[in-house]
Amino acid sequence: MTQTIAARQLDLDQTVWSPDAPTFNPPYLTGKVSERTTLEAIITHSDNTATDMALKLAGPDNVRAFIASIGLRSTMIPDSTRILFGYLLGATNYKTFTWADLVAAANDPIVNSPLNAVETMASTADDLVAYYSRSLQGAYFTYPATLSQFREILAMGGAIWLVPLPLGVSAFAKGGSIDVPGFHAVCIPGGMFFDNRWVFFCLTINWYAPAQTDPDTVSAFLAAASRALTVVKDALSSNGGQ
Repeated sequence: MTQTIAARQLDLDQTVWSPDAPTFNPPYLTGKVSERTTLEAIITHSDNTATDMALKLAGPDNVRAFIASIGLRSTMIPDSTRILFGYLLGATNYKTFTWADLVAAANDPIVNSPLNAVETMASTADDLVAYYSRSLQGAYFTYPATLSQFREILAMGGAIWLVPLPLGVSAFAKGGSIDVPGFHAVCIPGGMFFDNRWVFFCLTINWYAPAQTDPDTVSAFLAAASRALTVVKDALSSNGGQ
C-alpha cells in the first residue's frame, strides 16, 4: 500500500483547483502529484484542492456508499469542495463550477448557509467518534500495512499541534473549519493512544458571528479543548490505565 499510494500519480490542474489550498496553491502549481502527497496535504494543511483530487479518485458516490454502509446516518459530503463553494455563492451552475467561475465570483457574497440539504459538509460528534474508534483500530482495513499507512498520515494532522493534544500520547486527528460572514465552525475528531488504551474524541463548535472570521472564539475553543484532553489523559494515566 505504501508503494501504491506513493507511485499513483494524480492530475493537479484547473479541473481540481479549489480555494483554501495552502499546499497546492492554485493556480500556480500544475502537473502530477502522488496520491501519498495528496493525502498528506489534506491531513496536514486541510488543502481543498488535495481534497478534490482524492475525492475525484475515489468518487463521491462511492464515499457516500461507504459512509452509509458503516451506519453513519448524519454525515454528508459535497460532490467536491469547489462545487460546495459554487453552491454557497448561489451559482446556478454550481455542479459544473469551474476555476474561472470561482475566480470571477471571488468578491461575491455568500448566499447559502454551509449547513444545507444540497451541497454541504456535515456530521455529528457521534458519527465521527464511531468512525475513528473503528478505523484507528483497523475495522475497515484488510491489510496491516494499509492500517499503518492510515495511522501514519493521520498522525501528521496539523490539528494535533493546533489544539495542542497532550504530550506523551500517540495522536491521530484531522481538523476542519469554515468561516463565512454570519456562520463559523471548527471540528477536530480523532483518537489518542497511551498506557495501552485508546481515547476517541470529537471537539466541535458551530456559532454565529457577523464578521468573516472570529479568532477570539477559535482561540478560546482550542484552549478549552487542549485542557479537556489533558485532563482526560492525566486522569486515565493516574489510574494506571484502568
